[in-house]
Amino acid sequence: MASTARRPKPRSLMREVAYDRFKTQLFKRNLVPGQFVSQGELCELLDVPLGPTREALKRLEAESLVRLIPQRGIQIADIGVTLIHEAFDFRTIIELAAVRRFAREAPMADIDAMARDTTAILERLDGGANDDPRLIDAALQVDWGMHNHIVEAMGNHITMTAHQQNFDKIRMIRLHGRSPRYLPLALEEHLKVIAALKARDADGAATALDEHLKAAERRALGL
Repeated sequence: MASTARRPKPRSLMREVAYDRFKTQLFKRNLVPGQFVSQGELCELLDVPLGPTREALKRLEAESLVRLIPQRGIQIADIGVTLIHEAFDFRTIIELAAVRRFAREAPMADIDAMARDTTAILERLDGGANDDPRLIDAALQVDWGMHNHIVEAMGNHITMTAHQQNFDKIRMIRLHGRSPRYLPLALEEHLKVIAALKARDADGAATALDEHLKAAERRALGL
């Protein structure tokens, strides 16, 4: 009879588990920007052994989500003016190039779907239930989804990976700073981008997106 005992997961797989669980805890706000945590505390939170956790931390440090400080422990990336500027600068470089190509090449069905999803969630937000966590999460998915889809459509794995790593910082900035009351405004800005995409106006789409990203950065800075 074959043994039913569980086999331990390979170390490489546990490293990925630790990496994914760290991000889950970060975006659930169980890890706070600027917070110091010991390796032992982090292992307990992630429910992953020390070795794979250390390996995951090297990758997280390379992505600037943590700092490993001798004799002090692990510091979760702090949200300051420099991080916000750098994250949005990098985001702008990638997304403006992506939206120009998207305007020229994307199937109109994809653009129409963006318009429908954005309009539908705006109508729900205008209904006055802006404090409903499920509605806010749905609105954020539509918000993030448009940006991700435009970059993914480039079909460039290197670009998408860099965008995703940077977007983790944008998510952290949003979750620990921006109020949900800005979501309707951000989605209205999305509709301007979508209108230019429908017209196959690459320059207009890039201009509208640039204005949206500048406004998003100002909101992140509390201006």
